[in-house]
Amino acid sequence: MNLYEFEGKKLFQKHGIAIPHGVVVRRGDDIVATYAQLNREEVVVKAQVLSGKRGKNNGIRFCSTAEEVEKAVNELFGIQIKGQYVAVVRIEEKLSIAEEHYLSIIYDTNTKQPVLVYSSEGGMDIEDVASSKIIKLPLDVRTKEVKLLTDIDINIDINIIQNLWSCFFSEDARLVEINPLVKTSDGQWVAADAKVALDDDAFYRHSTEAQEKAKEKGLDPASITKWDEFEPRTMLGRLPTERELAVKKIDEGEGYYRGTAGKYIEMDGDIAILFSGGGASIANMDALIKEGLQPANYTEYSGNPPREKVYQLAKIVLSKPGLRGLWVAGGVANFTNIEETFHGIVDALDELKPAYPIVVRRAGPYEEEGMKLMRECAKRNGLNMKLFGKEMSMSESVKVLTNIINV
Repeated sequence: MNLYEFEGKKLFQKHGIAIPHGVVVRRGDDIVATYAQLNREEVVVKAQVLSGKRGKNNGIRFCSTAEEVEKAVNELFGIQIKGQYVAVVRIEEKLSIAEEHYLSIIYDTNTKQPVLVYSSEGGMDIEDVASSKIIKLPLDVRTKEVKLLTDIDINIDINIIQNLWSCFFSEDARLVEINPLVKTSDGQWVAADAKVALDDDAFYRHSTEAQEKAKEKGLDPASITKWDEFEPRTMLGRLPTERELAVKKIDEGEGYYRGTAGKYIEMDGDIAILFSGGGASIANMDALIKEGLQPANYTEYSGNPPREKVYQLAKIVLSKPGLRGLWVAGGVANFTNIEETFHGIVDALDELKPAYPIVVRRAGPYEEEGMKLMRECAKRNGLNMKLFGKEMSMSESVKVLTNIINV
C-alpha cells in the first residue's frame, strides 16, 4: 500500500524525524480557517496524490496570503495530477533551504535485504543525478542499529538514518524515502517530502487486534499503527468503489492466510473477469483488449483460496450492472484445487443466473471434477457457457467469447 505524503510524514514524525509544520484540508473544509491554524504567512500548498512528479505537473503551489491559499486549494481539488484524483491537500510552512539531500531505505528483491540509498544531491531531478554520486549500503534486518563504514561519505545527521531505519522496520515498509531531506538555514534537518510503501501482507500486525495484544504484553498500543485509519485509496489514485471496498474485506479476518481472493480493480468496461494467478492475468488483460473487448474489472484469486472466498469474489464481480460477458481464465495450476475454487464460482452463478455468455479456460488438480460442476451448473440454470482446458490457450479462449458476443 502506497501512502500519501501527509500520511508518510506522520510516520516519520512518530519515529523522530522532523517534518514541516502543516495542516490537511479535505473537500468541504473551511480552507481559510484551516490555513490560519498554521500561523505561517509563506506556505506551500501540495496536492496529495499517489504518483510522483507533482512539481512538474502543477501540483505544488507557493502562496503568501489567505486568498492565494484558498484559490490554490480549490484549483488543486478541481484537477487531476497525472490522471490521479486529488484526495487531500496539505498546506505547510515554506522552509528556508540551505541544502537538499536524498535518503531512502528500500527492500531490494535481488539481494533480498533492505538497502540504504543516499545522495548529497536531492530534489525534483533526483533521477538525473549521476550514479557515481549515489551511495548504496546493505542493511542487516537482524540489527536495530545502522552502522556506517568510516569511509562512507554521508553528510547528514546519523540519527536521521537511524530513525528512518526504525520507521522502515517497525512499520513493515517496503520503501521509506525522503526527497528532499532539507538542511534549513538555521541548521535543522527536515523531511520536506515523504514517500512510503507498506507491505500489504503485514496488515495483521497493524490492526485493533494487534494493539490489544500489545497492551496485554505491557507494551504501548499506540506504537502499533492501525492501517485501517489511513485514507481509502486505490492503485488508480482515486477513491475506491463500494465493490472494491467489499472485495478487500474478503482476505481479512482469521482466514486471511487461506489463499488470496481480495484483489479487485473496477474499470469502465462490460466484460467481467475472474482470473487466477498473477503473471498470466496481465497477459490476459492485453489479449482481451486486443480483441476489442473492454474489461469491467481486474481481479485475480491465487494460493488455493477456499470455496467461500471465491464465492464472495465472484458474487461481487458479477454484481456490476451492464455486463455483456464473463471470462474465467487461468493457467495450469500446480496446487490450487480447481474443484474447490469452481465450487465458489458455481455458488455465485446459481444465485445470479446471468444471461450473458461465459467462457472458462482452466486446468490443474481436480480439473475434471471442477469442469463437471460447471457443466451441471450451466445445464440447471440454462447458461450460455463454453468450457476449455489446457488444449486451448487462454488468449484463444477469449476469441471464443468475442465471437459469441458479436453474433
